[in-house]
Amino acid sequence: MILADNPKLLATLLQKTSLAIGCALMLTLLLGCSVSEEAKIDAVTGLAMGTSYTVKWVAKDGVDHAAIAIGAKAELARIEASMSTYMDSSDLSGFNGAAVDEWHPVPQAMADLVSRSIDISRQTGGAFDVTVGPLVDLWGFGPDPVPEHIPSDLALEALRPVIGYQHLQVQHQPAALLKTAASSIDLSAIAKGYGVDAIAAWLESNDVMDYLVEVGGELRAHGRKPDGSIWRIAIETPAADARQVYQVVQVKDMAVATSGNYRNYYEQHGVRYSHTLDPSSLRPVTHKLASVTVVDASAATADALATALMVMGGKQGLAWAELHHVPAYFIMKQSEGFVAQSSTGFDTYLEN
Repeated sequence: MILADNPKLLATLLQKTSLAIGCALMLTLLLGCSVSEEAKIDAVTGLAMGTSYTVKWVAKDGVDHAAIAIGAKAELARIEASMSTYMDSSDLSGFNGAAVDEWHPVPQAMADLVSRSIDISRQTGGAFDVTVGPLVDLWGFGPDPVPEHIPSDLALEALRPVIGYQHLQVQHQPAALLKTAASSIDLSAIAKGYGVDAIAAWLESNDVMDYLVEVGGELRAHGRKPDGSIWRIAIETPAADARQVYQVVQVKDMAVATSGNYRNYYEQHGVRYSHTLDPSSLRPVTHKLASVTVVDASAATADALATALMVMGGKQGLAWAELHHVPAYFIMKQSEGFVAQSSTGFDTYLEN
């Protein structure tokens, strides 16, 4: 997600979006932040991990602005250097190029995140899967241009033997990964949330307890704003040509992530192909779910679950969220506009 106060970046970088509304982000006036309140909130913004980030906190004596700016950037730089698929020198690229059936040493943080990814894959029946990177590239949603023709059935089936979280194994002592097929890992559907969690942990370790952290649209809100109220987050209307608030949620000490299909897509011969790929069919999803928002204590988990529910679609996703007690908010596209449904538990976060 891009910085909400940079319209040019908004138009060019946005792929997954939930709009963090603190005090100086876009739509501030709609959500009623006062000038006096804004003056008591400090912020840093920047670019990292192929997206933007924003850190806001309640300004207090002893909280060093420069230190927070340096600390936040350092946390994301550490993650990017380790888990980027675009950097040949990253630990993740090293594993992706490693031999099959051999343990490959990785940092403990990466082993932990891959282990969590595998757990979420199992929980969601494979709807979330970090081995879909080759599919992303083949369909034209990676670094290469959109293909002139959509992938053939033959080309897709050629990838099936390497797609599947079951090909991955994790060892923790010492930290290492192993693949039983020529699979590769892409952590983009969980890494931004992990980045949010990392910055949040760093802030709290430095006694900053009232903050809002957003990385690429995934965010975590902790504590309260200067007036004592909790942070307000806007769920955006899932339309490519609009920047409007669809719903507002209020969260404290929780993370929020949104996944949607309404900006990152292309069309060929009148058919729309979205960037949300179903690991089982190897193809973009075709249902009417436009976006889904998840609330969880962990931004990484919320990030991954939002992706999984987006793959499942509205009906199956809502049933899964109810069964697993996941607070989730689904916005479906219909001929007359949009209609929303929420799982049990999400309504407690909706602003009255």
